[in-house]
Amino acid sequence: MKEQKGSDKAAIASFIEEKYRFPPNLSKLLPAKLKHMVASGKIIKEKHKYRIAPSSTVSEKRRCSSLVLLEDRPKDPSEAHKNDDVNILLKSQIDAEISKVKGLTAQEAAAAAAKAVAEAETAIAQAEAAAREAEAAEAEAEAAQVFAKAAMKALKCKMLHIW
Repeated sequence: MKEQKGSDKAAIASFIEEKYRFPPNLSKLLPAKLKHMVASGKIIKEKHKYRIAPSSTVSEKRRCSSLVLLEDRPKDPSEAHKNDDVNILLKSQIDAEISKVKGLTAQEAAAAAAKAVAEAETAIAQAEAAAREAEAAEAEAEAAQVFAKAAMKALKCKMLHIW
C-alpha cells in the first residue's frame, strides 16, 4: 500500500481484507466507491492505480469524527440495538484519535475511507433487509386479521344456523 505511484484495486482490497472486517461483496463495492472518490476529488486515478489527491486535505476534524464513529460502532449489527446510548467522547479521547489519524499514511487513510464506505453500504443493505422483513410481517399480520375476521363471521353464521 505504500507504493509511490499509487495502489491498484487488488492491493487496496487485500489491504482492507487484512486489516479490517469487510463485507462479503467487497469486490463489487470497492470499484464503485473508488470511482465515486475519484469523481469527488478525494483520490486520483492514474494508469489503473489510485492515490490520495494532494489537494484532498479535508479538515482533520471531519476525518477524525468519521473514524471515531467507526471505532465506536459495534462489529456485530445485533449489538447495535443493545447499546443505543449516545457515546460522548472526552476532549482527551478526541485528541488521541486526532493523533492516530495524523499518523496514517495516505494509503491507510484511503483504506479507512474505503472501509467506512463498505460498512455504510453494509448498514444500508441491512436496513433495507430489515424494512423488507417489517413489511412482510405487516402483510402477514394483516392477512391474519382478515383470516380471523372471516373465521369469526363463519362461526357466527354457524351459531345462527344451529339455533
